[in-house]
Amino acid sequence: MQKENLKNEKILLVETTNEGILRAILSLFKKTKNSVHIRHLFYCTTRTNWIQIRGFIYRCFYSQSFHQLIRPEILSQSVQDQFARLLRSLIEDKSDQNFRIGIIIATTIRNQHLINGLRSMRIVDILHMNKNCILVTSRIPGLGKSTIIRQTIKKSNKKDVKFPIYGDFDVDTLAERLRSKYSQLQTGAIHLDIGTTANRQQLNEILYCLLLFRDFRFGYVTVSVPAETIVYIELDASPDATLNELPLFQHITPSIIVEKVDWTSLNIGNKEIQAVANYLKAIHTKALMKQDVNPSMFQNLDVKTCSRLIQGPFLPKKDDNYIASTQLPIFVAVFHRLFTGFSHCSYFLVGSVPEPQLRFDRVQILLASSNQFTSLSVEAVRKQQRSAASGEPTTFSDAIVRWDTIQPFTLVFTVSDEPLFVYKKPTDVPQALVKYFKFCYDALGQNSMMQTTMFPNYITLGHDKLFLKLDSLSRKYFKKSICPKCFRQYDFKQQKCDKCLSKDTLILPKSFDHKDVEQFQFDIAKKLETDYVLTRDNFIKMLLIYMRIQSGIPVLIMGETGCGKTSLIQFLCQKVLDEDLEIFSIHAGVTADIIINKMNNCIHKVQTYTNKEKRLWIIFNEFNTTPNIGLLKEIMCERTLLGESLPDKMVFLGACNPWRQKTTKILRNDNVYVGLRKNRYAMGVGVGCEFKGK
Repeated sequence: MQKENLKNEKILLVETTNEGILRAILSLFKKTKNSVHIRHLFYCTTRTNWIQIRGFIYRCFYSQSFHQLIRPEILSQSVQDQFARLLRSLIEDKSDQNFRIGIIIATTIRNQHLINGLRSMRIVDILHMNKNCILVTSRIPGLGKSTIIRQTIKKSNKKDVKFPIYGDFDVDTLAERLRSKYSQLQTGAIHLDIGTTANRQQLNEILYCLLLFRDFRFGYVTVSVPAETIVYIELDASPDATLNELPLFQHITPSIIVEKVDWTSLNIGNKEIQAVANYLKAIHTKALMKQDVNPSMFQNLDVKTCSRLIQGPFLPKKDDNYIASTQLPIFVAVFHRLFTGFSHCSYFLVGSVPEPQLRFDRVQILLASSNQFTSLSVEAVRKQQRSAASGEPTTFSDAIVRWDTIQPFTLVFTVSDEPLFVYKKPTDVPQALVKYFKFCYDALGQNSMMQTTMFPNYITLGHDKLFLKLDSLSRKYFKKSICPKCFRQYDFKQQKCDKCLSKDTLILPKSFDHKDVEQFQFDIAKKLETDYVLTRDNFIKMLLIYMRIQSGIPVLIMGETGCGKTSLIQFLCQKVLDEDLEIFSIHAGVTADIIINKMNNCIHKVQTYTNKEKRLWIIFNEFNTTPNIGLLKEIMCERTLLGESLPDKMVFLGACNPWRQKTTKILRNDNVYVGLRKNRYAMGVGVGCEFKGK
């Protein structure tokens, strides 16, 4: 136990809750190695008088046995004062007398006359949390608490045993999970990731027992943590988080408070970080003008160099006080995908470019313009979080990604690393790029196709032309047989769909000639138009979602109810691409067990995939309506389930409605307890992107 460095530890003081008194009694007997005996307990009531307390003091002082006093804070102030004076007198008369008293209180020790009087004699051993407990908090969410804990544990040469606790957890299930990790904890450190829970009081008791006594039993399962195991506690820092108000945390001083992103802790062992830093170095030194960049050329750059190179394009136009470490992985993942596509694309190889400066200009444009999509959505969320914390109003429409508000350019690389340029108007295309592709198309004898194929006027494109652009992402409708009902793709030799009940023969282009393939794509687009109409607005949203998914980034879509969030995902996933889709409808009745069972079924499904490129998209619809949102955060953002890694073939998406500040009328009725209440803000049911479509 962590002690107050007192010269005489004659009184053991424990602060607990009413429900935790019995566990505190048993734990004190265990700590002092005394047998449990009912006659060694004195439970105070409002009727307890000074004569009874005086008898208890003499019995403790002279009996040489361990006694416990429970709830002395109930005693009157005069009795508490007399308790302290009598004990002081006895100690002064017989300073060598050995005695020990256990005191258990169910309120804070602050401003208690008895406790203050005993502490002034320096005979109290307050049983705080174990010294092997490290509390990690942050000023705002997303500053990298988990990363700091992982790196700290790694430096101590121990195994990081992550143990999340959130939602409507069952204590026996929790105990079974923790008990199964006991062997790992003997040589590792436990990382308690604590999020919003349905039963805060029970959480407080569990943590109290684990940290103070290193074991607990609530139902039918007893579990313990090795005394030497270091416990790291990570607290949720979202705007509506109230975990720091738990009684337990009033007596634990945070060991680590994360104020800003720590660039010195950048994980340079991450291959993507090293790759992006090496690409940026090649751009900075202009080595990119003379040679192609590939992984065989990469150097192992140090933390200082990696940080300096990445901060160059990452930091501009960002508020330094609100830069989150969650933005950095997005930046790295997206640019790693873009740089990889750039290096593999035949149009941009050194041997294909007539002038080195053209190649350099092209990558500079790519770097400058694509950065908006790596941080746009995160910045919007941060803005809403700041307004939620400060009470300042925020306009939801400001966070919406729309065709009319995006920058003139973006670039997405298809599955075959072909470039898909999106300029709003042909006049937005840089002349250096026009000059470069004119050279390429002249060499192929196709100069007339350049402007209409590579740089079309998107303002004039309708549903069918936009569909052709999207189809280039996967080339699904090029050389495959297609089911006319469900639009799944098959080998061109297959005749029937084996997934749906349709008995229709599979369809495919008349030939693999470019014109026949294009006509086949137009025919498919016309069939799909009866269910979903493509516009420039949902076209650009699909591209951004695709970019994030190809970069391994989870996608959260926010928008009003009925605006077409799920329809957009279904169209992109199943009609444009050829992926499997699971729609998991979340509501207040969805428990942690239901989520865990659903995920285990999905894991089993992807394990049966024989196609290496096949993936399972899982969309958590209205994910903000469940108290188990912490579990969903772990699944989507950390790609783990109860601390265990999830398969790479699983793609996670979430859909929710925007935050709405409660009206005065709702705030006045908050004590009615009708429906789901979330502090001053209400979560709606929808998404925030103004999606359009049939």
